[in-house]
Amino acid sequence: MPRRLLARLLLTAVVLAALAAPGSAAPAADSAILFIGDGMGPVQIQVTRAAAGGDRLAMETLPFSGFATTINVEGKTTDSAAAGTALATGHKTNNGMIAEAPDGKRLATILERARSMYKATGVITTDSLWGATPASFATHAESRGMSAEIAAQMSRSGADVMLGFWKDQLLPTSAGGKRTDGRDLIAEMQKAGYQVVYTRDELAAARSEKLVGLFEDGATAPSISDMVSATVKRLSQNPKGFFLIVEGARTDWFSHDNDPAGAVLATRELDAAIATATDFARERGRILVVVTADHETGGPVVTDGGKLGVLSGVRQSSEEMAGKLSKERDNVGEVLRLGAGIADVTAGEAEKIHTAENPSSAIAAVISARAGISWTTGGHTANRVRVFAFGPGAQQLSGDLDNTEIPKRIADSIGVGPLGK
Repeated sequence: MPRRLLARLLLTAVVLAALAAPGSAAPAADSAILFIGDGMGPVQIQVTRAAAGGDRLAMETLPFSGFATTINVEGKTTDSAAAGTALATGHKTNNGMIAEAPDGKRLATILERARSMYKATGVITTDSLWGATPASFATHAESRGMSAEIAAQMSRSGADVMLGFWKDQLLPTSAGGKRTDGRDLIAEMQKAGYQVVYTRDELAAARSEKLVGLFEDGATAPSISDMVSATVKRLSQNPKGFFLIVEGARTDWFSHDNDPAGAVLATRELDAAIATATDFARERGRILVVVTADHETGGPVVTDGGKLGVLSGVRQSSEEMAGKLSKERDNVGEVLRLGAGIADVTAGEAEKIHTAENPSSAIAAVISARAGISWTTGGHTANRVRVFAFGPGAQQLSGDLDNTEIPKRIADSIGVGPLGK
């Protein structure tokens, strides 16, 4: 090879390495969307893929991937507050603490750093806006249990878009809420220029750049994809870019219940939103999309992979199916046929559900057994979680990582770092 050509190749390699390195002076991305599947471990992803017929999920098609450790500052199994803090600030802390160090010092979050650089910011969750994970990006508290204080901080966080579920911590007791300080935070946000919406249709029709969504479970609620679409259209109007955190909270809830049907449905909904965001990122450019989890929940183990296809028929969570049982529970077969695609319920399975003190748990156990899944706990585990990434800087999110490295590398990629140093 001629020396001149070799020199050019070496120079190109050095330049590309410099551009890819964290802390690059000229980031190729100006925006980032961070998806957090609460409780979404590798097995939850595996069984959701199987339920989809074996095709890779949208998150699994992203070009860079790896694993992340999730333990808290004490080296113990994390909760969502400590894990959320790690993903928001690049620092580990004690369980229960929200964007604060163990000594109580406030930790700057990536969302706050983005705002300080005049980027647009957004928070989306299928939990309440004062839930531990979204709270870790926009508020600070000694304890995740300080719901009223966290809600108040969230309401004045300055995030351009905030979409979540329920509103009781935003309203005073006199208006049917839970606040004992008399404040109506919804009215305060409206006075500050936010449009507040309560249904999928209202979200679709909203025109304000500053938006708050407070939804209720049911037919009127938007999907995560609906929320992502509405949000990125707004945030992307900022010429400096944006940072958006999206939490799919319910894989965790169903995994706590050892309910594979619910976990599959929740993970599938989050994955559809990831596809929506990735399509938008490809079209617009300069957007880094990152997918991970705060921790794994339930410790599911696939004991017979050949049975996972049973989950392709699920249409409802075990809790939803339990709610459709008659008073006498004599319609078990019909309920499982319609909700789980199981048309051959055995007498033993029907009897187990018929006599159970908790029919939802019994239905979950029947479906788990059918699908060849066992659960090792009803709590969190210290298992590693997956990381997937697409867009400028995505290569920095591959390989083996600690969860504290994820926000630092995102921050560097979009030019709002250094973070957590």
